[in-house]
Amino acid sequence: MMRSILLIAFALLAILSGCKSRPPVSGGPYEIAFLWEYATDDYVRSSPSVGGGMVYVGSDDNALHAIDAETGGQVWRYDTEDNITSGPLVVGETVCFGSWDGNVYALAFDTGRLRWRYPTGGWVSASPVAREGAIYVGSHDHALYALSATEGSLLWRFRTMGAIVAAAALDGDTVYVGSMDNYLYALDRDGGSLRWRFRTMGDILVAPAVAEGAVYIGSSDHKVYALDARTGEVRWTHDARAAIECSPAVVGKALYVGTNGGELLALSVKNGCELWSFQAKAIVRSRPAIWRDLVFVGSDDHNVYALDRHTGELMWTYTTAGPVVAAVTVSGDRLYFCSTDQPGPYDVLRQVHAFSLAEG
Repeated sequence: MMRSILLIAFALLAILSGCKSRPPVSGGPYEIAFLWEYATDDYVRSSPSVGGGMVYVGSDDNALHAIDAETGGQVWRYDTEDNITSGPLVVGETVCFGSWDGNVYALAFDTGRLRWRYPTGGWVSASPVAREGAIYVGSHDHALYALSATEGSLLWRFRTMGAIVAAAALDGDTVYVGSMDNYLYALDRDGGSLRWRFRTMGDILVAPAVAEGAVYIGSSDHKVYALDARTGEVRWTHDARAAIECSPAVVGKALYVGTNGGELLALSVKNGCELWSFQAKAIVRSRPAIWRDLVFVGSDDHNVYALDRHTGELMWTYTTAGPVVAAVTVSGDRLYFCSTDQPGPYDVLRQVHAFSLAEG
């Protein structure tokens, strides 16, 4: 009897502690303040997107959740037939995403009403990207699809020899996409014809980054590549010492990328030389996000870190109850990230986390 009372007391304490506001935490010259947390019914492996005053996130509970960006309350949810690990994309008044049920969905961003749905032949874990009325998204059926943003009709389809599990990148009239057939492809954005392809020695599980005439990609072969965006010729390679499941982020003269060895690397975009590295306690597959002089990144060690982006010095840490595998999102002066909190009989799950960012 006493044991039951104690368990109930601990459960109530956890619930009450989750309701309390938390004091701001200093991140050097910056102030990072907790705003709210939101729970779905299962893991969250989808990166959050922001638009129309809402935060959108997919979950392994098979639903896309629309959350009020100010309060953290649910506005609506839309249920599919399988997991949603695709990061949603807000385009105008539409939110678009993929599901493991094989479909690409487009919903009204304010109500969650279905506008259109397009079936592919495999899981859709990749996040969509959009440009000038077209949505581009890959599928585990080995194809990249270009769809009409308004109707969901097929504009073109390009088949690779492996699953496409991560987002494409757009630059001018070219679409860049990696595949588990080890290749990075450069395609004509309007018709989907092949311009060039580059072979790595391992699966490509990440989205490329494009900046200043170069395209950057990491591979399971432990290397980061910088290629000429027009020709696909190699500019430089960097040995990352471990496989890469983290999409790179490029800001100014630096590229930031995580590795399965638990490192976050900062590399020179000019020559690939290592500027600094930070060692987490587990895999870093969460795409980094930049705000002011900070770089935020999540890890499978359950933490989100804020580092000085120039030196790699640790400025702030937040611990969740599960691995942080999806990209961290910065929108204005807000920080959003998701975690795969493990459910238990007395756990209070808080899988979507929101913080404010301000000068200290």
